[in-house]
Amino acid sequence: MLISNTQVSRDGLVDLLASHQASLSFENCTFDEEDLSGLVLEGLRFSGCSFLDTRLTRSKLQDTVWQRCKMGRVDFSLTDLSNARFEVCDLHLSKWVRARIAALHIEDSKLSGAVFNETQGLDVTLRNCKLVGTTLRAINFRKQTLVQLDFSDADLGGCNFQDTVFDGGSLRGASLRGVNLKGADLRSVELGSISLYDLNHSFQGACLSVDQAVQLVSSMGVMVQ
Repeated sequence: MLISNTQVSRDGLVDLLASHQASLSFENCTFDEEDLSGLVLEGLRFSGCSFLDTRLTRSKLQDTVWQRCKMGRVDFSLTDLSNARFEVCDLHLSKWVRARIAALHIEDSKLSGAVFNETQGLDVTLRNCKLVGTTLRAINFRKQTLVQLDFSDADLGGCNFQDTVFDGGSLRGASLRGVNLKGADLRSVELGSISLYDLNHSFQGACLSVDQAVQLVSSMGVMVQ
């Protein structure tokens, strides 16, 4: 059942779920500022919908699909997002605290200022995303190919990038304390200036281009001729 071009309240959504749970999809609907916490929305599809300032805490969102949705400041804390997929969504300042994100896929989306703390689950996939100022603590990206991820000014503390290939993107200004870059291919990513501490502790075993190495040494005040 397709629901389109309407404003949906929590009570209205609960009624729809009671009768059409298995086949519900929403197009160009508005859920702004609704408290949808605790609802079971597994497998639902949302296209062109708005969830500004919406609470989805403790909800069951496994296998959901979100396309071209406006989701600024949405709260996914303690939510199960296993196998969920986001495409061309605006998720700026969203919260994912203690969310389950196993096999989560986010592509061509904006996540500036989002907070991922104490998340659970492996195989998170991010592609062509803007992650400026995002907090991504202790997420495992091991052996992935990261395509055009802008981590500028992001907090990547404790993330595992071992044997990861960076295909474009940026780490300019990112916090890299406790990051594992052993075996990572960084030759195509924008690095910006790197502190001596991070160079000694996080970049051991990483692969850099000659130009990047010269840039890093120059940023520390060493003259390269």
